[in-house]
Formats: sequence, structure tokens, C-alpha cells
Amino acid sequence: MKIRMLRSTTVESLRSNVSQNLERYRTGNFAQLDLDSSQYIELDVDLNPAALKKLKTPDGDEYYEVANCLAAHSYLGALTAYDARDERLWAHLCHTVFLEYGRERWPIPVDDEKAIAHIQTHFFARTNRQIERDNIASRLWWMAHLCTRVEGVNQKEALGAFLFRSDVRANIIERPTVAQSANVFSVILKGLIASAKGKKALFERTTFRRVMMELNSVGGFRLLDALPESELDRIFSDVVSKRVGVTAV
Repeated sequence: MKIRMLRSTTVESLRSNVSQNLERYRTGNFAQLDLDSSQYIELDVDLNPAALKKLKTPDGDEYYEVANCLAAHSYLGALTAYDARDERLWAHLCHTVFLEYGRERWPIPVDDEKAIAHIQTHFFARTNRQIERDNIASRLWWMAHLCTRVEGVNQKEALGAFLFRSDVRANIIERPTVAQSANVFSVILKGLIASAKGKKALFERTTFRRVMMELNSVGGFRLLDALPESELDRIFSDVVSKRVGVTAV
């Protein structure tokens, strides 16, 4: 089976009819989207259905974020980052195969007005912020994708460090120049992996924010991106130990 995207008109119809479809979001389904070929287009990219079986719903405070990121990334196979910016893809997935998971992971409020706002945030992906942080399915794929770009580290281990503290993760994702810079992101993530194995000093909110500020003051993330990773690694170590004063991560 190929990856499907809803047609733009279908996405807009769903978006404008959230209030009328509240019960579908809560307990029903949108099976008609896959039964009517006029509602979607297909990419020439194969899905990996077996990977979706590894998607886990929450158990108390355990959200299985690492496992679910890996499952979503594997399920979508050779999806490109370009296509992964397309709301039509994520709207399809959230209304079909990720629907049950989404209900469990992001429970729909009882209050109808709150429910409408909630659905608009988590079932659609109009902005980059929604794609990277809020959408039920896209956030999983993008976090795994970012970690996959880092060479020389285990993807599961990288995700474990990246997801260890939500405020640390947000500090990276909400700085587009960092997330999009493969070399800068790589050095930061490797530092977090080392810290996760040690005293976890870099995961202290104030410490990490200062590290990011100091890195930016060295020359700006865009200029840092032009440097080889070996030089970035030296700069990062100096920032952590000399500017921020963390002697052991």
C-alpha cells in the first residue's frame, strides 16, 4: 500500500466541519476517506504496515514516546522531509490509522468548544509548529527524523535523550535554525546523549537554555552551521565547561 494524502478540498471540508463531526472524533471513524478514491491521492512511497503494530497507547503516565516515534518513522518508510511538511498527509493519517492512538494520547475534551479547538490543533497541521509539536502523527515522525540524521549514534538512544525533558526538546524544536542545521543539531544531541548517561546536568532547564544562548552568541546558529562537526564539537565543549561552568554532564 502506498502513502496517501487527502486532497486539499477534503482537508478544508474536515476543518470546517469539526463541530458537526465531534461524535465521529470521539467514538466513530472516518473510514469513508479511504473508501472513496476521489478523497485522496497516493505518493509513490510504500508503507510498512507491520511497523504500525508497534504503536502503543498510553499507560498511565507512560506515553511510550520513543517506541512510537520509531514506529511512525518506520511505518512511513522512505517518506521525504519535503512531503512530511504537507498537511494533507498528516490529516489523512490522523483521521484514519492514527485515530485510535490519537484519542488515547490526546483525549478529546468533554466540553464541545474546547473539543473543537483541541481537534483543530492535534488532527490538522497548518503550521510548522503544529507539524513539529502538536499533530498526533507528524510530531512522532519528525522527532525520529531529526535523530536519524545524526551519524554514529543509535536512533533509539538518540530519541531517549532527545525526549528526556520536554522543555529541552522544545528549546531545540522552537529554534528552527538549530533543528534544520544537521551539524549543530548533531553536536547538541550527542552532548545530550552523554549527559543522559551521566549526571544529566544538561537537562536542567536553566543550564540548557544558557548553553543555547551562549552557542548563539559565539556567532549565531547559521554561522555555526558552516563549520565542520569537529570544530562545532570543540566549541560546544568550551561553552559547556567554560562559559556555563558545567564540569561534568
